[in-house]
Amino acid sequence: MNYRCVHRWSFSEWGGSLALREEPLEPPSGREVTLRVTHCGMCHSDLHIQAGGFDMGGGKLSSLERAGTRLPVTMGHEIGGEVVEVGPEVTGVAPGDRVIVYPWLGCGDCEVCARGDEQLCSKVARNLGIQLPGGYADMVRVPHERYLVPIGDLDPARAATFACAGITAWGAIRKLSPVTSDDWIAVVGCGGVGMTAVALLSATSPAKIAAIDPDPAKREAALANGATAAFDPGAPDALRTIGKACGHAIAGALDFVGGESSSAMAANLVRRSGEVVIVGLFGGEFRLPVPMFPLKSLTVRGSYVAGLHDLRELVALAHRVELPKVPLDLRPLDSVNQALADLAAGRVVGRVVLQP
Repeated sequence: MNYRCVHRWSFSEWGGSLALREEPLEPPSGREVTLRVTHCGMCHSDLHIQAGGFDMGGGKLSSLERAGTRLPVTMGHEIGGEVVEVGPEVTGVAPGDRVIVYPWLGCGDCEVCARGDEQLCSKVARNLGIQLPGGYADMVRVPHERYLVPIGDLDPARAATFACAGITAWGAIRKLSPVTSDDWIAVVGCGGVGMTAVALLSATSPAKIAAIDPDPAKREAALANGATAAFDPGAPDALRTIGKACGHAIAGALDFVGGESSSAMAANLVRRSGEVVIVGLFGGEFRLPVPMFPLKSLTVRGSYVAGLHDLRELVALAHRVELPKVPLDLRPLDSVNQALADLAAGRVVGRVVLQP
């Protein structure tokens, strides 16, 4: 393979389709690493990235361009592959190593980055798949070897999804207080990340799991991946039905939609002293009567992916524990535009994983 050029699927205007581009690739320097991409998961947030921003409610849209993202953009932040070239200062990996990539890169020097939360760095964002070229390509350049996590004998297609779906679900779960077998946890939205949360909860938590999604196929898949019960949020009197079925014992709700109706449902479902973690980026405004907070002793917090240490921890967990296998939809990389259309239309159950 010629490592001096890279073939990327990129969009050159906000909202535009992706097209194949060939670009030069200089040899890696310092502690940089060149990876041959074997698998790249597709995330729902890619739809927002392609559109150029997120719905902030009230008719307002955030702007990736104003925040510093420059066209063309090569998306793809769930990257798995094989090391093919390393910079002269690299010592921790070698050509042939199978790895996944932590894509949420901060400045690397501030206090936030030092504690392992580069995804929350307020100084600079240089995320692979947004500000830096991502994994919708045959190769990707990783700025530092520390962002590579060896996967050993794990399924590389499944391991690639750990870099976003996996650690996003894991990070949200870890924000909940300890629960018992008498408690329920509601998972609102059973797309790729929500389905991963169901699987991880079933493998690591004693609580019963209520999977909530309007799609019958996703509810069925959630039950197959460890959910105790599944509910349609659009059914008549859904709040009352779900609350009664769960014995009004929902201790925590994880909202993987992040829309106005989903966050309101999550807040109304949890019991007194319950916790809501909002993860999804669908958009809109969070609206809730202020007296509910003190009357229910309600806690509402956000969760944005997770740190590099969480990715390493999740890979270690996957080696120790047999995790339920979230459905994977393997597709060739050149079908990326159709895959994005299917994702936008809600036709994906589980996670699409692209293969160059």
